[in-house]
Order: sequence, then structure tokens, then C-alpha cells
Amino acid sequence: MTICGVELSASEARLVLLEGKKDDFSLVHAKLRKIKLKDEADQNEVKVFRDSIFAFFKENQVSIVAIKKRGKKGAFSGGSVGFKLEGIIQLYDQCPVFLVSPQTISATMKRYEFTIPKEIMKYQQVAFETAFTKLS
Repeated sequence: MTICGVELSASEARLVLLEGKKDDFSLVHAKLRKIKLKDEADQNEVKVFRDSIFAFFKENQVSIVAIKKRGKKGAFSGGSVGFKLEGIIQLYDQCPVFLVSPQTISATMKRYEFTIPKEIMKYQQVAFETAFTKLS
């Protein structure tokens, strides 16, 4: 089972693929590490983003998509483009798509001891933690 962790930041989706269980997982190497929406006001660009991320999920045989949930208001709230990207990803109907709260991610990170794979770029760390949280 392949889990794709997603962090939405500005107009891009940062991606990490994991397989296994929390006590024995492996990083799935993928060519893409992030997918960017170039112009949120252009319908064709929105379709390109949708098609790109859906193709990524299909190509990598993703079983579960886990998106880090963002606040709707307050200091850590997400921007409108991020919510648009979240909605597009939630429309993927080939596997379950979950929104994972930051509190759940934080609690999981405290509960388990593990080493973040060296191949994970710094900008992918939150996506990694989100995917790790959904491992069984």
C-alpha cells in the first residue's frame, strides 16, 4: 500500500510517497516532488494541475492520499489557492483522500521513534510527516 503525503504551500503541492508500517516503512522514490499551479485564475492551468497530480497518483499506484489540513481562520490559516488545490485533490476518486489535522500529525511524531530518510528534502518534511501519520 502506497501512501502519498501532501502539504499545500502557496500554489504548490509538495509530495512524499511511503510504503509499509510505522515501525517498518520505506520511501518510494518518485521523479516528482512537487506540482505547481501556475495561474489559479486560468481554467486551463487548473486542469493541467488536476491532470498532473491525478497522473502522479495513478503512475505511483497510490492507495491513500493524506493532505495536511490547514486552518480556515487565524494566524495559520491557508490561502484561497491552497483550498482550491485541496478541493481538486479531494476529487480524486481512485482511492481515499484524507485531511489530517496538524494536532494528529504532531501527536504521531511524538509517539514514534524513526529517522527521516536522507532523500527527503527540507521542503518535503511536512508531507513526509503527513504520510507517516497514515501508515498503519
